[in-house]
Amino acid sequence: MFAASRPVRRAAPVPEREEVSPVLGLALGGGGARGLCHIGVVRVLEELRIAPDVVSGTSMGGLIGAFIAAGYTADQMADIATDLRWSKLIDWSPISGRLVNTKGLERWMAELLPPTFEELELPLVLTATDLNQGRIHYTQHGDLIQALRATTAYPGVLEPVRVGSALLVDGGLLNQTPVDGALFLGAHRVLAVNATPLSRLDHPEDDAGAPRKRLRMGAARELLRAVDVMQSQLTLARLSFYQPDVLLDPLISGMEISDFHKAKQAIRAGEDEARAHLADLRTLTGQRRGAAEAAPSEADESAAGPSAPGG
Repeated sequence: MFAASRPVRRAAPVPEREEVSPVLGLALGGGGARGLCHIGVVRVLEELRIAPDVVSGTSMGGLIGAFIAAGYTADQMADIATDLRWSKLIDWSPISGRLVNTKGLERWMAELLPPTFEELELPLVLTATDLNQGRIHYTQHGDLIQALRATTAYPGVLEPVRVGSALLVDGGLLNQTPVDGALFLGAHRVLAVNATPLSRLDHPEDDAGAPRKRLRMGAARELLRAVDVMQSQLTLARLSFYQPDVLLDPLISGMEISDFHKAKQAIRAGEDEARAHLADLRTLTGQRRGAAEAAPSEADESAAGPSAPGG
């Protein structure tokens, strides 16, 4: 288990001018091991001295988002991702039929992160999917570890999380790249990072599903490819409604959602994608978007109100 001390809380910079800077939101998408690409993006943002004010995340993007909101730097997160023996978190249970030891995951998160949202340095919202209601569930208060368990609870791999009448699983089923979450937290400009292929779904050899094309697809691989297709199309639809100011879509060739041993590859892909869009990233500190775009409508199902576990 990788041991790391929690970072020292950074002092807020003193503004030199009276004008108010736009609130910058960072929306991080899910994608399993591919989601480690977010660390590379953050590394470039640090070099540009661009810091998010609010963070929203789904699945692996939610986990990375929690580390960002807790004050970890890109180098610290990269050390954790590359030094951690991810196999320690994997435990096949013949009784539950699940692949991941939930208790081990909880202990690992509790060692490195504060127990509640309120103890984070930055506002954070995490998405999950309520299987009972068939809708998106947002959490921004209360038990952080429980909310992280929910947003990362990939069906069949991690146990669903019960919160009241809700049965919560991975948020990526309905909201893979949660731009709306950043807007709800008051972001005027949003940088979104997608870790699931968005384009050329009819050419799997060109995207992150390349190994599935080279190998004869069995039932498991067909299912994973189908999930990629479903999530990509749903993400495109949601991004057309909640449009980020900048969208990064790192190319992470030949990497599956479970390939955590390829962490360095994912991080490098995120860094390369960010460096290819330096001009776009620099615009994020410019004039803020209009108030009409500042938050999703309360009437929208996906913005029915971020709720904390237990109320």
